[in-house]
Amino acid sequence: MTPFTKYLPHLGVTALIVFLAADYFPQSQSPSSSTTGKVREEGSHTEGSHNEGSHGDGGENLSQEERERRMGIFHYNEGNKFFTEGDFAEAIIRYKKALHHHKGFKQATINLSTAYMKNKEFDEALKTLQEGQKKFPLDPLIDYNFACYYSLTGKLGPGLSALQKAVEKGYKQFKQMQSDPDLSNLRQSGEYKTWGESVLPQSDS
Repeated sequence: MTPFTKYLPHLGVTALIVFLAADYFPQSQSPSSSTTGKVREEGSHTEGSHNEGSHGDGGENLSQEERERRMGIFHYNEGNKFFTEGDFAEAIIRYKKALHHHKGFKQATINLSTAYMKNKEFDEALKTLQEGQKKFPLDPLIDYNFACYYSLTGKLGPGLSALQKAVEKGYKQFKQMQSDPDLSNLRQSGEYKTWGESVLPQSDS
């Protein structure tokens, strides 16, 4: 399992967010390094190249809401960079900053819950997932991360229920489901194997 499939599942979505954000720049201005997701991978910008709160020339014309949204994207990108480096504690800090600026940032919420689990802060992971489920009840990745949380903490019944909900809501990365180490405990259960027999073959058809 690679971080950009399960642990950082939203790079493509974020690239779209960043692409939309770039439309706010005047045509004569090049976007800052933190908003070039459509050109470079998230988190690939040079560290320190973007001062917090600075958006380049013309930034004074932006609304406060847009400033906050851009700062959320910047910290999210930084969080992804630290996550891929294995520095989960720093990634957590950056994702929390992203949510401070952009409270409805779904991708940051999901990745924050994952970073907490990787850092073995399970209470915080559960709290983040519960808050995320209230805000984004239809997103299957919230339920998928719930399944990972329950598997890691040995609660296999709730884990299978969460995974079933994720599939019902549209989660289709079945090969990943079969290889994700966070679901290892859950995959050993008889209930999972019985359910999987009816679900997994459909992913290969």
